[in-house]
Amino acid sequence: MTLFKTSALSIAVVFVSVASPVQAGEPTEKDFVTWSGFEGQEQMLGAAVAETIMDVTPVGFTPASNSGHDFSDPARQERLGYAVSTAIRTINATRPYHHEMNDALVKMTLTYIQFAKDHDLLDELIENEVRTQTPMLARVGNLIKRTGNQGLALQAITDRTGCFYQLVEKAERKPGSITYQSPFGLVLSYSVPLGQHDLTEQEIHEIWTIPRIQGQAKVMGVDVQVSEWREDGTITISVPSVTMAQASAN
Repeated sequence: MTLFKTSALSIAVVFVSVASPVQAGEPTEKDFVTWSGFEGQEQMLGAAVAETIMDVTPVGFTPASNSGHDFSDPARQERLGYAVSTAIRTINATRPYHHEMNDALVKMTLTYIQFAKDHDLLDELIENEVRTQTPMLARVGNLIKRTGNQGLALQAITDRTGCFYQLVEKAERKPGSITYQSPFGLVLSYSVPLGQHDLTEQEIHEIWTIPRIQGQAKVMGVDVQVSEWREDGTITISVPSVTMAQASAN
């Protein structure tokens, strides 16, 4: 396979063209699963995608890490190639539904929430989650005390960690608040009829999302609020002090 033209359009075309659909009749071991089409060629894929990333990086972009969008290191290119290959495999998975990139994390989260519910361990679940996050949350809490910047609490709960932005693909960010779509509905629409789960999105919001965030906020010593359940499934996490300060500034 030759190296592709490195434009955003050509990369997108590659994504679409590499699906490995299951053949008619009895599947073989190879076509029983979904493949990316780049197995064993992740280095080449990563190099091509890396060049496109550099070409389309917005002027003035300042990455949070020192490496940022620099994928000149072959090892970093290979890591990128594996990540893109995994994304292609995930997006190509359409049975029994079109998978999203957060599919595995959604399923794992639902499974342990369901286990806690079944065994009356929800309080212990929340307590354990907050306890394991306490070293990070305590550091942020101390930073907030030194700087007075309570907006850091919102970042600590959301964009600071892949646990959030890998679970929530899209979000609307404003000073002092972040709004996103509950990520559990798609999987629940298939897992509940199969008897794998008996949860609803509203139930998850009330027994897991709200108490978990309240526990995190308590460790940091900041008032963080979570919206009540909305029928459209959108959830807003906010820090009132930051929102009011922004309003006053305007």
